[in-house]
Formats: sequence, structure tokens, C-alpha cells
Amino acid sequence: MSTSIIVGYRPFPGRTDLVVSILLEIYEAMQRAGLITARRPWIMRSGDGDVVAAFDMTDEYSFAASEKLRDVSVLRARLMGVAERLPLANLPESGQPYAEFETTTEYPAPAASAAR
Repeated sequence: MSTSIIVGYRPFPGRTDLVVSILLEIYEAMQRAGLITARRPWIMRSGDGDVVAAFDMTDEYSFAASEKLRDVSVLRARLMGVAERLPLANLPESGQPYAEFETTTEYPAPAASAAR
């Protein structure tokens, strides 16, 4: 049985595509290190524009192990420069029996690639 991590972010104005792009870079770095499975993350948007990402972790995953990866630490710092972490309970959708989110389909969004 695998473990999944779900995390929410509130992008700073105009930074949503960049948040998605950085999350995908984090996924790639952690997958290369064997901490995340090959399953692509689910990256979704809430009704008020917050970004929610769900990752499947391998048995080798721990937050401490991911923090030892220089690439991941740098990317997380970059992410915190364009968004704030958000408890899932703060999402309006979390109060509903069925939380519905818009699922992103482009990885990464074209505007995010140009913003780097």
C-alpha cells in the first residue's frame, strides 16, 4: 500500500502557473531520488484559485529525506516565494461531502515555462 500526500498552496497574484510548474519540478526531483512513484501528481485548483497537489510516495519517502535533496530544498524555497502553504481545512471545498476541484491538464502550463 502506498502513501499519498496532499498539500495546498495559495499562489501570490499572477503566480498560479508558476506554482504548478515548480510543483512538477519538485515531483521530478523527488522521483529521480526514489521518493515519489512514477504516477504523475494530481494538481488541482480550488474555486477560489488555490492549488492542491496530491503525490504518491514510495516506502523510502520521509520529509527529512526529501529535505536532504538540494534540488528539492531549493525548489521548495522558490515555491514559498510565489505561494503560501495552506491547510486543507482552509479550502471551502473541504467542508463539503464531495470536494470538487478543477484538474489541470497541461504539465506545465505554457505561461509557467516562459516565466522562468
